[in-house]
Amino acid sequence: MPMLRRPTTTAIALLVLSGCEPGVTPAPSAANAASPAQSAALFLEHCAICHGEIGDGHGPRRGSLFRKPPDFRDLGWRAGKTLPELRAIIRDGRRGTDMPPWRTLGEPAIAGLAEHVLWLGEALR
Repeated sequence: MPMLRRPTTTAIALLVLSGCEPGVTPAPSAANAASPAQSAALFLEHCAICHGEIGDGHGPRRGSLFRKPPDFRDLGWRAGKTLPELRAIIRDGRRGTDMPPWRTLGEPAIAGLAEHVLWLGEALR
């Protein structure tokens, strides 16, 4: 059975820029995480400015941040990271860093972003 892969952020960006109802994505069910495509788009919209489009920690704002964002591909950073921990970081932010809370995104989007962060580390190493 072939292994299914999540779309790359480049593929998502191309879809968004192609004119297919730009900026309109269906709302995820409250019981489920956002879809991989929605999560990738959310990452590009809200996270890539600091964390970089590929999660390497080299976003355009990196130079102005108090603490540099992590490289999600780094095995040392990934060691022991769990989805609940990542959801909490995204939802509540991190004290002593520039990581803001993203509660306004809602739990399905936060859950999808946490999964996307872990996927970036696996897919792009």
